[in-house]
Amino acid sequence: MNPLQQAMRDIIRQAGPITFERFMAMALYYPGYGYYTSGRQRTGVEGDYYTAPYASSLMGMVLARQIAELFALLGKPEPFTVVEVGAGSGKMADGILEAMLRWHRDVYDAVRYVIVERQKDLAVDHHGKIEVQGDISDIGPVTGCILSNELFDALPIHLVVMQDRLYEVCVTMRDDRFQEVLVPAGDELTGHLDSIGVALPAGMRTEINLQAGRLIKAMASALQHGYVLTIDYGYTSAEYYAPARTCGTLVCYHGHRVDDDPYSFVGEKDITSHVDFTSLAGWGREASMEIIGYVRQRDFVMSLGYDELLAKIKDIVRDPVAYYRLTSASKFLIMPEAMGDLFKVLLQYRGEKRSPVPAGFTHRNSVSSL
Repeated sequence: MNPLQQAMRDIIRQAGPITFERFMAMALYYPGYGYYTSGRQRTGVEGDYYTAPYASSLMGMVLARQIAELFALLGKPEPFTVVEVGAGSGKMADGILEAMLRWHRDVYDAVRYVIVERQKDLAVDHHGKIEVQGDISDIGPVTGCILSNELFDALPIHLVVMQDRLYEVCVTMRDDRFQEVLVPAGDELTGHLDSIGVALPAGMRTEINLQAGRLIKAMASALQHGYVLTIDYGYTSAEYYAPARTCGTLVCYHGHRVDDDPYSFVGEKDITSHVDFTSLAGWGREASMEIIGYVRQRDFVMSLGYDELLAKIKDIVRDPVAYYRLTSASKFLIMPEAMGDLFKVLLQYRGEKRSPVPAGFTHRNSVSSL
């Protein structure tokens, strides 16, 4: 039993069962031993899964192009602050800034790029452009864009089960093994389902991500004028809580394998659930943010000139083999069976005047579905 599991056992022995949300928070973020805090390789070939920056550097080019348009729509402010929350290794930040330096020099010169990440010893600084902060609350009201990629899916969630009423899944230990127990769900959980008009059918087991609401409101508080750009995999509430989805969306990743058992290899595997974009939109409205766009990732990428960007890369990457590898990897961003359809892009805006719809959201914009 490692120190993380020992800490969990001690808490349960002293105070009784803990919510799954607390279990997941410890499994992912316990200092030194959680999945995201242990220093182990998480992404790429040696890790457990791929993210968009690892699939292709083209995603940095796509985002740089969209952010450049947002810069213009905001009147080209100086400084223009880009805040990337949950930046991980900083690979995406480096890709965005490199693309800005090559093709959007006015944006690069004006940008203040801030990474919000608990791990403050990141290796990238891109000529001193990157600043690292530990919490979104450490950033004063800014004018610019707050960006996240696969962040909300990693937030600890409440597990719930509908029987004669709504129950919350809690975690206890028996014979040094984690086991689930059900307790009646509190008003905050039942109230959230009521607020989005969801009535779960009997027998459904699913997730509620209340931390997502707190985070999106914190992002809004850090934004004086500008945009919140969210990229993640997920659904509208109607799709998320559809009667056919009886087992929810929670999955675990370990060594590029997928399973549904969060109680094994605790601290060594990722635990994740899909994002409810309807709830994100609703919480954003509560924080005075307008919903500008909601599209599939492949529509976002294609609308921003996928083919043109590939041609630009060809001018840089002269080696045919390297170019083939990069273009092949970039297809994961748009393939329906890969990231193309499952991943969505949400754009929220805070400002006195209504914002025009930027280029990435001009094709198949589905704001009305939220």
